[in-house]
Amino acid sequence: MPDDRRIKRIESFYRDELSRLISRELDNPIFVNVIISFPEIKVSRDLSNANVMVSVLGDGSKLTEIVKALNDAAAFIRREIMRVSELRKTPVFKFHEDRTMETASRIDGILNMLDIPPEPDDSELT
Repeated sequence: MPDDRRIKRIESFYRDELSRLISRELDNPIFVNVIISFPEIKVSRDLSNANVMVSVLGDGSKLTEIVKALNDAAAFIRREIMRVSELRKTPVFKFHEDRTMETASRIDGILNMLDIPPEPDDSELT
C-alpha cells in the first residue's frame, strides 16, 4: 500500500492533469469562459477510486452541469490520464459538487449586513 506522502503526490498529479484536460482536451462548450478548480481529490488507498470535488469560480450556477459533464467524460478522462501516467493503476474518477466557496461568500455577505457596534477600547473602560 502506498504511504500518505505518495497518495498526496498522486492526488496533486491528478489535479494538474484534470486541469490540463479540461483546458485543452475536453471539447464541451460548458467549460468555456469558466474557471474550474479541484479543491479536494481523495484517492483510495488501493488507488482504484478517486473522489474529486469540483468548484467553479465566478458563476456557480453552472456547477451542476459541469459536474454532470465531467462524470459523463470520466471514462475519457481516465484513459487520457492512463496514457500520460507512469502509474500501474489509474482510478475511476467520480466528480462531486463543492459549494464551499459559494457558502462562504453568502455567510460573509450576511455578516457584512449586520450592524454590530465595535468593541469598546480598554482605555475607555478606566
